[in-house]
Amino acid sequence: MKELTGKSIVVTGAGGGLGAAYAQHAALLGASVVVNDVDRDAANACAKAITDAGGQAIAHPADVSNWDAGVALVDACVDAFGALDGFVNNAGILRPALLEHTTEADIRHMIDVNLIGTTSCARAAALQMKAQGTGGSIINVASGSQAGDIALGGYGATKAAISSLTFSWAMELRDTGIRMNAISPLAETAMAAQNAHLMALQGANRDVHYDALPAAEVNAPLVSFLLSDGARDITGQIVRIAGRQLSFVTHPLIAQPVLEDDWTFDKIANAFSDRLAGCQQKLGLAFAPKK
Repeated sequence: MKELTGKSIVVTGAGGGLGAAYAQHAALLGASVVVNDVDRDAANACAKAITDAGGQAIAHPADVSNWDAGVALVDACVDAFGALDGFVNNAGILRPALLEHTTEADIRHMIDVNLIGTTSCARAAALQMKAQGTGGSIINVASGSQAGDIALGGYGATKAAISSLTFSWAMELRDTGIRMNAISPLAETAMAAQNAHLMALQGANRDVHYDALPAAEVNAPLVSFLLSDGARDITGQIVRIAGRQLSFVTHPLIAQPVLEDDWTFDKIANAFSDRLAGCQQKLGLAFAPKK
């Protein structure tokens, strides 16, 4: 039996790139898929590719920045396939800009799509899964840019917020059978290609950098695994897949050393001079020390 046989899922932003790869891979493993995209033609094309390959899919074009879109997508899945077992919050936009060139419109647009859209859809999915009483898997999309990236401050902020929401929602849902995880993918997509000029600049300012990006399809098996029963014990995690590398991304931690005293201005100044100034955290995506 295929690993996702009998499961009904929604993938947002699935008209192309990573979202289409997720939807098509899940369908190959037996899932019935609602293909969402803001672009109606792209959503229809992805759904058709799935059905032409012998899978089950319907298209449901919608703009996830509309708060009602989450409920509509869940309803579409239940109406078409009888239940909701998985939801992949892939839809997102990128508006790169240095701080001095950042506009209110771009920041608000990224918040609306990346953050409001993820929240609306995750909320609707969790409510449906709770009502069914059968559990399920909700997957959000984070990014290495949450650790900081030149010209990606606004985008990285929305992805850091998605990570924080994933941690919180997983804690809220941990006794319900509903798993809440995030992935941090890496791929050559149209969005990445439009901003290729930033790669060298970003790579020169962080430990983890790439000369080339893998195909979107490389990331799809991870999403299918997290949708499957094989991941029934995985929740509240950010899973990073970067070509041949698979790992967790650490949650925010209190860094060592933790100094104790009754702190005055002078004591704090001395603490930085003596200990803390040399313990500053790295900027940008970095690998944790090996154990």
